[in-house]
Amino acid sequence: MFKYLALTIAIEIPIYFLFDRKRIVFSVFILVLANCFTWPIINLLYQTTNIHLLILESGVTIVEAFIIYWFLEQKFSKALLISLVQNAVTTFLGIWINNIRL
Repeated sequence: MFKYLALTIAIEIPIYFLFDRKRIVFSVFILVLANCFTWPIINLLYQTTNIHLLILESGVTIVEAFIIYWFLEQKFSKALLISLVQNAVTTFLGIWINNIRL
């Protein structure tokens, strides 16, 4: 199960660096921590509630946008765009890999 967390991190980090290449080590650290915070929560909620996956992912996108805004000092609009791209890619790859029907 944690292979999906590792895959998520491996996909989202390069996407972040398409938008910003400053402070690489610190940025990787923050992005790993952000995913280690949001990934277990969304998995727990997805498996134990009837909340639609895309609604859960929207929440993760907003939380991660605030993390990028606050800790990586991006403008909020840019942080939201980065988070949206990262989470859209990983969500739809996850849906495809796991054959999830929306």
